[in-house]
Amino acid sequence: MNKRLVTLLLAAGIAVIFAAGGLQAGTSVEDTLKMETDGYKKRKKGAPKFKLVEFTHKKHIEEYKLNCGECHHDKDGKPLADLKMGDEVKKCGECHNKFKKDKKNKKDIMVHENAMHGNCVECHKEANIKAGDPKGRKGPAPTSCGKCHEKA
Repeated sequence: MNKRLVTLLLAAGIAVIFAAGGLQAGTSVEDTLKMETDGYKKRKKGAPKFKLVEFTHKKHIEEYKLNCGECHHDKDGKPLADLKMGDEVKKCGECHNKFKKDKKNKKDIMVHENAMHGNCVECHKEANIKAGDPKGRKGPAPTSCGKCHEKA
């Protein structure tokens, strides 16, 4: 074989390796992840009173039979219905990137804490209602602060 053909084949092989690596990069989903974001690291009030909440992707998908779009949504708040495990998605804090509540708009959904509580707690209440509690506060899904937020 001549040098030109060997060089061309080598370059093509390297390109295939990089392309496969790029495709694989968006498909890694942690089984359990800490709900941390840089926005909270910048707070100046002192050490947090609670440990970071740990979210179990695997448990929510496999045991609770949720689909990804039940938590992940587009810029208009509509579920990403065709989203599947391993698709590339933004982290919550990339859009819900306010980390201090505004006194005039305490329920602003762009505040990270409000978005997390709204999404998680409301879903948990719905699960508890389906499990038989008419108010949705007691049941298999935690809705009180101390069930998700362990003291530091």
